[in-house]
Amino acid sequence: MNIYYVRQFWFDDFVEKDGNWQRAKITWTDFDQQNIKVTAQVNIVSPGAHIEVNDSVTGDLGTAAVGISWYEYIDGNGTLQHIDNQYFVPHATIRNCVAIQLELAYRRIWVGATGNIF
Repeated sequence: MNIYYVRQFWFDDFVEKDGNWQRAKITWTDFDQQNIKVTAQVNIVSPGAHIEVNDSVTGDLGTAAVGISWYEYIDGNGTLQHIDNQYFVPHATIRNCVAIQLELAYRRIWVGATGNIF
């Protein structure tokens, strides 16, 4: 695969303090059937915590995930295919790509994520 460009992306400084899931998304629809490679990774993380102490200790910690939520490509028959991922896919090779969406999900955390599309 020849690399003709590198497209960088990032999710900068997202904060959630109350334990409610938040989502940030980036969507690109301008690939025009290019073959691409995608990587995404959390690059900064500072989890919070909610702890209750009664008769026992309960609570939760902050969490975050980043990855490909869906992508579209043109198959060998010329038909548009839409693929919804059921989990956060951190990297992929997609042939004849026409669109892709990356997602950062986070709760009770300060987080950032970066990645590249080649």
